[in-house]
Amino acid sequence: MTTLNRRVDWDGNVREATAMEIDRAEGTAARIRSEVAEMRSAVEQLASNGPFEIQVAEFLTVQATMLERAGSTAQRADSMRREEDTLHDPDTFPSPARSALLIARAYLAKV
Repeated sequence: MTTLNRRVDWDGNVREATAMEIDRAEGTAARIRSEVAEMRSAVEQLASNGPFEIQVAEFLTVQATMLERAGSTAQRADSMRREEDTLHDPDTFPSPARSALLIARAYLAKV
């Protein structure tokens, strides 16, 4: 069973993570692993093309690695910052990871 860090409120009260918090973190981690796989799939195809595509592949590789480190397990996903995530947020600019994901999806849809 997945365990997450204990929660501490403003008064210093400590509690275990709820089942819903654990499920949310596991779902986020699964989504992150899937998105990392999408980016790496695009990297494989881009890397065999011209100089521009190779640079794009390097960007995607870096972003996939950073995203994987930030949220590929439930424990990491639970503490992942908003700026590291790939979720669409209309109130902010896309994160570099979100931009990389969108580039990968556009490229994969083209091929």
